[in-house]
Amino acid sequence: MDSLFIYLLKSSGLIAVFYLAYHFLVRKETFFNSNRWFLLGGLFTSLLLPLFFIKKIILVERPKIPIEDLVAYSQHPARAIQDVPVVEAFDWMQLFWVSYGIIACLLVIKIVFNFTSLYRMLYQQQVIRRDQFKLINLNENIAPFSFFNYIVYNSDLYSNEELQSILLHEKIHSQQRHSVDVLIARLFCIVFWFNPFMWLYKKAITQNLEYIADQKAMEQLEDKKSYQRALLKVVSHQSCLSITNNFYQSLIKKRIVMLNTNQSHKRNSWKYAVIIPALVGFVFLFQIKVIAQEKEKTAFTTRADSRNEIRVVVDKNTSDAELKDNAATLKKEHGITLKCSKVKRNSAGEITAIKVEFKDKEGNKGVTQYDGKEPIKPIHFYKNNSGVGFGQPRQIRMYANYGHGQNDTPPMAISIGDSLNVVGNFDFDMDLDLPEPPEAPEAPEAPEAFTWNDNQNSNIVIKRNGDKKPVVIINGKVITDDKEIDQAVKKYCSKGQGFSYSSDDEGPQVFINGQDMMKIKSDAVVNARGQLKKMRPEIQKQIERAKDMALAQRDQAQAQRDQAQAQRDQAQAQREQAQSEMMRVKEEMIKAKAEMEAARVEYMKAKEELKSKK
Repeated sequence: MDSLFIYLLKSSGLIAVFYLAYHFLVRKETFFNSNRWFLLGGLFTSLLLPLFFIKKIILVERPKIPIEDLVAYSQHPARAIQDVPVVEAFDWMQLFWVSYGIIACLLVIKIVFNFTSLYRMLYQQQVIRRDQFKLINLNENIAPFSFFNYIVYNSDLYSNEELQSILLHEKIHSQQRHSVDVLIARLFCIVFWFNPFMWLYKKAITQNLEYIADQKAMEQLEDKKSYQRALLKVVSHQSCLSITNNFYQSLIKKRIVMLNTNQSHKRNSWKYAVIIPALVGFVFLFQIKVIAQEKEKTAFTTRADSRNEIRVVVDKNTSDAELKDNAATLKKEHGITLKCSKVKRNSAGEITAIKVEFKDKEGNKGVTQYDGKEPIKPIHFYKNNSGVGFGQPRQIRMYANYGHGQNDTPPMAISIGDSLNVVGNFDFDMDLDLPEPPEAPEAPEAPEAFTWNDNQNSNIVIKRNGDKKPVVIINGKVITDDKEIDQAVKKYCSKGQGFSYSSDDEGPQVFINGQDMMKIKSDAVVNARGQLKKMRPEIQKQIERAKDMALAQRDQAQAQRDQAQAQRDQAQAQREQAQSEMMRVKEEMIKAKAEMEAARVEYMKAKEELKSKK
């Protein structure tokens, strides 16, 4: 309902603009037909223009949110939403709509009543057909009027010459379908009854229609004074219906003045064009819909870690200036030539086709190209210790260690960047067929250490160092002699638990209870790496899904707050503008009342003169 309220305010403002343009620019010109279409066009423009918007896309940076918060939100989304106390206030908008509906219904009832009265007046009356007109002669004291092709008059009240002038006037109303204009004005008054300019607009339409009929009638009559006398004679017959074209209007003086006004010069037609800048200003002020679109990361980034990674991302929203800046930065700081060519964009400014080439100081080259109708997917260019090329390097690192106890399954720890750490026992059987980005070669394996505690809390550490003899540390003491190792094992290890190690051509071996622990550890690491490789895309997908959900809800809440504030500001400005316009209209009505009083005095004088002549 708020959007409908804003629509009514916008349309009311446009109606006021068109009326003021008519009143101050072309009201006194004799371009009556042009004025008719200007007024009708203003109504329909005011009705339709607020429905059309110009979309303006603003790219915003994606906020940096800790991954821990996103994971916590994905696991417990209800905890992320705090209960905000709601204070119920009086709903002024509901009061407005109730009042609006009641008054609109009353106006509709009034029109229905007018139609009913018209039907009763014309029902079973004798109709005289002349060409396309239907003439009805009533024996009632009523002013002549026309409604579509019906012309109603009382022949007993006028002479033959006066009656011919009256019928000619009403036939012009009927021929040019002036009743349609009157009905349109009445319907707009029902919808925009709260706008005082709409009622002035309706009056301007009916007045201009009388000007048109007067002008056309005068062109076909030789005696202009007799036509003007006919205008004065019907003054006393004011019983009429508001939905009809009445021969008499209250502004009789102005009609007579316009009959004697010289024709306006055609060069004054430029005044109609003054409304165009006002409409353009309205569109740029109120009809631009701002759409916030999240901008994918396109800035040049350098990661200060052991891989010394350089990365550039080009997405559908990357501007030409950003492409040049990224290329210049790569060339200046890293000696890499990155060339972007054959760039094509759609109407929204999104890239749909591009060719990206690179060449570094070592002579490495590469090229990737996209060409289609849809916006491109993000293109990732990277260079690190593992190589250079297009793609997104792995960002998941894994390490494995063993827990304490004899029968514990070796746990696995996963580290994503420096934010998320998940430790536990994993046994996945996943079949994910997803494309993987190029991965860096594995770093040389660091010396492995095996720690074992016996039941007496003795700490025995065996370090494996390549193909050399293992280093045995028992309770912090390094033991190299085999006999000392055997004695220490017998002394510190509990009964029934065999511990031994050996070094042969196949490398060092460590045995506990007859099991090759080094081989078990190596197999566990290989298995953990394989399981991690399979589950990595699913982890990333879950994180992205949680992140997108949190960002969407945050953006939606912010957009609603911004929209509410904008609506409040706009409503306040329009209320102030409407108040100032109402004061101006009030002053004009006071002036018009004074003019009517002067016209009435002149009419009384003219009436007295006519009586004296008789």
